[in-house]
Amino acid sequence: LKGGNAAIDEVINMMIFGIHGKAPSLNEIFTHNAVSWLCTKAKLLRFEELLGCVRNLDTEEAETFFSQLLKDCGISELPDDWRERVRVGSDRNQSGTARENLVGGGKLDVPDELSDAQKELVNYAAPGLRRMLGYV
Repeated sequence: LKGGNAAIDEVINMMIFGIHGKAPSLNEIFTHNAVSWLCTKAKLLRFEELLGCVRNLDTEEAETFFSQLLKDCGISELPDDWRERVRVGSDRNQSGTARENLVGGGKLDVPDELSDAQKELVNYAAPGLRRMLGYV
């Protein structure tokens, strides 16, 4: 991985299973950062729902979504310039995690979705995780 010679499927598998003593597995990460917060007052925010509203900011659905999101965070009203703030904050050119900005200059062609085989690996490595988080 350090030399940049790993294929994307190898990198994804490493992200699923982790590296012993160096990087946690997907199961460990999601257990502590998502699953352990379910059934509490915490709200689960699915990236796909957020992204859909970011891509359609001028819709009533987006306004309802962001209004509820801010209420869940203790902010009672959307600021008047909320759309502009979201546009600026979601600019991929400013993102350190947008695939085209990742270290390595985009050498790896990151898929939009896991392959069926990798979804099965997730099911093996973290049984029930996809279902618990709403991915069937």
